[in-house]
Amino acid sequence: MAYALGAAGMSYAHQYLPGTFYEVTRRCVDRAHKFTPNYDRGGRYASSVEQLYKYATARYAEAYGIEVIAVCVMSNHIHEVLFDRRGEISMFLQERNKMLADTVKVRYGLPSSVFDKPDGPYNRLEGTTAIAEKIAYAMANPVEAGLVASPEEWPGMISKVEDLFGTSTAVKRPREYLAQVDKTNAPEVKFRIGAPKEAVELFGSVTEMATQVATHLSKKIKAARRRHSGRFAGRQRVLATNPHSRAKTYEKFGGRVPRLTTAGDLATAKRLIAEMRAFRKAHRIALEAVKAGKRRVTFPAGTGKMHFTYGYPREVYVPLPAA
Repeated sequence: MAYALGAAGMSYAHQYLPGTFYEVTRRCVDRAHKFTPNYDRGGRYASSVEQLYKYATARYAEAYGIEVIAVCVMSNHIHEVLFDRRGEISMFLQERNKMLADTVKVRYGLPSSVFDKPDGPYNRLEGTTAIAEKIAYAMANPVEAGLVASPEEWPGMISKVEDLFGTSTAVKRPREYLAQVDKTNAPEVKFRIGAPKEAVELFGSVTEMATQVATHLSKKIKAARRRHSGRFAGRQRVLATNPHSRAKTYEKFGGRVPRLTTAGDLATAKRLIAEMRAFRKAHRIALEAVKAGKRRVTFPAGTGKMHFTYGYPREVYVPLPAA
């Protein structure tokens, strides 16, 4: 069960709390295929799109306390399930997406933006079912889109169920955009993916977590194969996709983006909604104090922009004891 709080088009303060699981989706502008793998271009490009993604992600993940649990880089959008250890996911995505966009722009000689405007706030995941289902959703995305018959056939960046047990890959600095003598960006970084210890505690074990994800994934793949009647574009057609082309399939625009998913746990959903409304009220009071000219104003725990951009202090987040 997913919930989109507030009226469509309205802007609210976003709360980013430490120790939170998120589903993050970011789309390319105009649905253009700017992340197409393009492995069959005869060595035209110095780096693969997977390398660009891994380097930019690893470059900022450790700095902002972000752990990658699952990912699928489609041709025109990215699906990720992330764990935010310190409540700094907004800063991570701002920095990571900028580096990724810059490298992709140089790679293809693009004159305009790579990413579309953000799809609203990130979708907070609560409970094992919500987390497992969204991980499976990311992994099954190429199949559900009718591109390949199985996740293993996807030629781009995609994680596997086995990655939940933890894996680390050395990634060299891309030649696109980044200066090769720049000490700011290391010549090599470690891209890590896997289940954080908080997820392991929540599920009981990594094995149980992997089992639940695999179950959801199998159901999604079977449903997608039935829906597409076994007809898929295929790996070679994906590889031949022009990065300057756009998706032509129908897509509904203007819908609400979920802010939290509890997978049917109504009690948890009500608690989180009440907490979010309390945060918004406290944030509004603090913001009004700032506008009134007060200098010493403390914002509620989880405040993003007013804390990171303007430097106002925020309350320390104290998690409630488990019920």
